[in-house]
Amino acid sequence: MSLVINTNVASLNAQRNIEKSQSSLSQSMERLSSGLRINSAKDDAAGSSIVSRLTSQIKGLDQAVRNANDGISLVQTAEGALSETGNILQRMRELAVQSANGTYTTGNRDTLNAETKQLIEELDRISSTTDFNGLNLLDGSAHDVTLQIGSQANQTITVSIGKMDSGALGVSESAGLGSVSRVGTGAAASSSAASDVDVAMAAAATNAGALGTGDLVINGIAIDGAISASDAASAYGKSSSAIATAAAINEKSDQTGVSAVVGETKLGGSSMAAGTATGTIQLNGVSISLQTTSDAATTRSSIIEAINLKSDQTGVTAIDSGTDMGGITLSAADGRNITLIETEGGLTKANTGLGFAGASLTTAMATGTVTLVSEGGKDINIASGATGKASDAGFSEGTFSGTMTQVTSNLKDTTNSMAAGNLLVNGIQVGPSYANDDTASSGGNVYSAIAKAAAFNLVSDRTGVTATVNENIAKNDVAQATASAAVSGSINGVAITGFNSVAGDDARSANRQSLVNAINGISDQTGVRAVDTGEAGTSAGGGVQLFAEDGRNIVAQLTNGANAGFGSTAGTTTFVGEFTLTSDKEIVIGRGTNDNLAYSGLTVGEYGGGEDGMSLASIDISTAEGATKAIGAIDNALDEVNNVKADLGAVNNRLDFTINNLSSISQNATASRSRIQDADFASETANLSRSQVLQQASSAMLAQANSAPQQVLSLLR
Repeated sequence: MSLVINTNVASLNAQRNIEKSQSSLSQSMERLSSGLRINSAKDDAAGSSIVSRLTSQIKGLDQAVRNANDGISLVQTAEGALSETGNILQRMRELAVQSANGTYTTGNRDTLNAETKQLIEELDRISSTTDFNGLNLLDGSAHDVTLQIGSQANQTITVSIGKMDSGALGVSESAGLGSVSRVGTGAAASSSAASDVDVAMAAAATNAGALGTGDLVINGIAIDGAISASDAASAYGKSSSAIATAAAINEKSDQTGVSAVVGETKLGGSSMAAGTATGTIQLNGVSISLQTTSDAATTRSSIIEAINLKSDQTGVTAIDSGTDMGGITLSAADGRNITLIETEGGLTKANTGLGFAGASLTTAMATGTVTLVSEGGKDINIASGATGKASDAGFSEGTFSGTMTQVTSNLKDTTNSMAAGNLLVNGIQVGPSYANDDTASSGGNVYSAIAKAAAFNLVSDRTGVTATVNENIAKNDVAQATASAAVSGSINGVAITGFNSVAGDDARSANRQSLVNAINGISDQTGVRAVDTGEAGTSAGGGVQLFAEDGRNIVAQLTNGANAGFGSTAGTTTFVGEFTLTSDKEIVIGRGTNDNLAYSGLTVGEYGGGEDGMSLASIDISTAEGATKAIGAIDNALDEVNNVKADLGAVNNRLDFTINNLSSISQNATASRSRIQDADFASETANLSRSQVLQQASSAMLAQANSAPQQVLSLLR
């Protein structure tokens, strides 16, 4: 081995070993001081990535546990409030059973009814004020509360709590399954459904005439005209009353399998503006003197007292809506017509709150509802007869099943858009209609069925009601002419191919077919198709009909169209479609802050609640009959509250299991991370000791290596 002094290899080797032992010593000290095996990605690149993913999972699981605990708190809050609701219902049932007893006087029952009304108010207060962290739980806004109970996206469960106020409770599930179609735009158009109903229709006397022979076909059987002699209760309009209509339908029930039940008649109130006046009205032929004051609430109380004093003569009861906007509702339990006339004085609908037809006390008449009940819950098919139309008697055509509560609008001749404050659905205000929501119509978009349905659907999560646009059907409204003329014009702004009609009765069918061909030739541009009904077309409603499947407006401008089976007295006519509101429970239509409810094509009423399915808000135990009905409604409400509590209890248990599972997963994931990330102190202390010894030995050897070149000096002596 050569002896050199320029390069001390032994020293370099010792230095290298010192660096290695120093690095090992530093690593051991870092691991022991931090408790972690992996302190940076260089310690274990793959392990560091795995640890990061496990940490994300663990933190997510721990937060999910906290979320589930919050969910339990929410559920327990709702359950506690529902327990009090159940206690209130039990007391209400006790009062109803007491009032149904024949040993009590009217005064006794009034006292019992007063307590019931107070209990209903408390029930509504609980519904509107019960909240968790600012989220209302029982007013319908907690319809779908999503709880994130996992560490990954979409690992959720949904808690659903419906509206639990007096307007929603009491309607049995079967009662909510009636298919209801509202027709007529009079102030009194309303409807209700019985507990085993398939379809219920309302006939408003202001808009729907008497049922005539040939007007109506039910399940293929023609119904004869209304039987006026069956109505011994109505003072006026017997032929158009619900009683007379139901009697005619029941004459054929053995053939149709459908029976008709007369429901309550209601004449909704008007929005009030307080003012002093005196005058006299005639209610069902009975004169009643009224006086209004500068206080609307006092006026309502005075008018209600005056009307109810004559209830035994009129068959009508006045009910306070409790608000200036709702005014006073008139009700006839037996379904008789309600006729309201001003005879003298300065009374108006505004200062009385009564539901007259005009701003002044124009005569108003309301008819009761007719509920069609099918044997075995089978479908009911309603069609027009050979000599008339079902709509003349207030019925909508179609096949109705017992799946949902349905209310169909009547937007014919309605060219007004909906505005904020027009109406309330299940207590929730429906906003305005917007033209931008209708991209199909070529004109009148803002008041189309599409735009108005969109306004209802915007709040459907709060109302529980959805709107569906129906096919728009435009019918000829003038008799077909027989002259020779040039037929031209446009449909939805698109010009049709003109043609000349041929004179004479024999050419009617050919002329109609020419128009059908012209309109259908541009259907892909207009969205409208034409059909020849095959009728003679000699009267309004016959001849050619136009259809827009998506419900868009149909704007028809035809010159000499009457010669081809489709004409309009207005020249250019916009036909507005209809929409149907659908819910699995009762639908309550109310007035908004203004008095333009008609712009929606709907009328005030409670739809879907029958005799065995009335809501708690409408119960009245001031009579034995009312108390008996109330017992059924309260039982339904108790069933619903108990079902919701059972669901909440199940959710609570589910969340308990979820928390246990999440905690177990988090524990195991934490253990897995520990095995990868945490330092093994036994191993690391051994490494530390080894590194310390090596460090000391390396330092000693470095000293020896550094002194070795000095041996060369001995050679130089």
